[in-house]
Formats: sequence, C-alpha cells, structure tokens
Amino acid sequence: MRDVFGGLTQFSSEQLKKLQAKSQEFAREALKDELTKLHAEIADLRNRVATLEAERVRAAADSVESSF
Repeated sequence: MRDVFGGLTQFSSEQLKKLQAKSQEFAREALKDELTKLHAEIADLRNRVATLEAERVRAAADSVESSF
C-alpha cells in the first residue's frame, strides 16, 4: 500500500513541478509581450512629444517674426 501512495506522491510532485514550470513560462511570455507593447507605446509618446515641441518652437518663432 505504501508503494502505491509513495508512487502517487512522487507522480503528483513531478506533475506539480511541470505545471509550475509551464505557468512560469506563460508568465514570462506574457511579461515579454507587455514589455514589447510598453516599449512601442513609449516610442510613440516620445515621437508625439518631439512633434509637439517642434510645433511649439515654430509657433514661438512665428510669434517673434510677427512682432518685428
């Protein structure tokens, strides 16, 4: 009887390790996907800020020109 339960415990332990490894793999992939999305979003925001700054500089230059 002990051999049966011992075998089941070992089987359960191995299954649990496999399940944990698989869930960690899924979590890593999900994090990588999220980081990729965040990097893309940050790059987009940087481009938008650069565009707004260029527009602000142009507006300031136009304002200075019109005052002369």
